[in-house]
Amino acid sequence: MKTDRDFMPVYYQLADDLKQRIESGDLRPGDAVPSESQLVSDYGISRVTVRRGLAILLEAGLLETVRGIGNFVAKPKLNQVTLIFQENDSLQENKLNYQLLEVKRISADEITSGKLGVFEGTKVFMIRRLIKSDNGSVGLDMKYLPYIKGQPMLENEIEYADFPAIVAKHTNITIHKIEMGISATPLSVEEAELLKTVAGHPALCVHRAFYAKDGKTLGFSKTIYRGEAFELSGVAYPYSAKV
Repeated sequence: MKTDRDFMPVYYQLADDLKQRIESGDLRPGDAVPSESQLVSDYGISRVTVRRGLAILLEAGLLETVRGIGNFVAKPKLNQVTLIFQENDSLQENKLNYQLLEVKRISADEITSGKLGVFEGTKVFMIRRLIKSDNGSVGLDMKYLPYIKGQPMLENEIEYADFPAIVAKHTNITIHKIEMGISATPLSVEEAELLKTVAGHPALCVHRAFYAKDGKTLGFSKTIYRGEAFELSGVAYPYSAKV
């Protein structure tokens, strides 16, 4: 079975590998990361691709550059908390499953066009999925991407890849920033029917928007969870230590 990683662009895989080495303590604050030449050799990729991967970590504040010398692991930010929000997490006790309801090209309404930064009526892709756990349906997930002619959405990607990987591969642009918001909302009649509960039942709505470096919106998602089925955790890593 394919995993999320199989659908990640190579530069994201490189960034993810280095990030894991930093979080595990294999690379500690102040340590030099492998040179561009070494990474080109290790991954069998171009120098441009290596630089795209390193740019992700530089923008995230995990690396810092010393001109003429190289890239180094940045010192920890003690006031920074990382929020964990990951789809298809195989470590969850009750792993979530997704039932694809529909993938279609739609005309962007006022809200969708505003979120994607396109004119109302512009064609966009909509992906709608039902989120299930061992205890039944727990949420409804809607994702929106700009329509790119000649580049259809592939169901195998939708099944296995999480949204950042889909956005990165579909748009072929590096994600520079992700904004996330959480709000309380009552379920509509349609949402309640899909989640097998009653309209007005309390739910939490999670919005995510993905941006390129120039500020262009690459995609956005809206996920509605039954209130009792949602949990968001925060983790702080003041220092990395070897185990």
